Amino acid sequence: MDFTSGGTDGPCLDAAALARLDLGTNVRGSLPGAAGAQHAAELFHRAGWRVRRSSWTEFEVENAYAELELTPLQPVLVTGFVDPDRLTDLLAALRATGLSYHLEYEDPEGREHLHHSPGQDA
Repeated sequence: MDFTSGGTDGPCLDAAALARLDLGTNVRGSLPGAAGAQHAAELFHRAGWRVRRSSWTEFEVENAYAELELTPLQPVLVTGFVDPDRLTDLLAALRATGLSYHLEYEDPEGREHLHHSPGQDA
């Protein structure tokens, strides 16, 4: 699938997430199960996320509670924002794509929490 900078149809951050967007980047990690950033973007798109090409090689994926950038390194890097009240929704969405993941989440108090896909070493 070819994505454009205009993006696909799909949900954008909702009012609750936009109200917390001032927290900035609070998710960082990798998707070691992705064959590349394009592959990861396609899996997010199939799961109903909005996808847009943010550069020649990078993709932004978005839904009502999260906005993530996919960077084509090996493994694919993921950085972005998730509404703190819906972190569990993001983790469930990652599991639903079938991708393995390692995420570091910084809560509003500045504490870091590590999350990884089931069966992965921390």
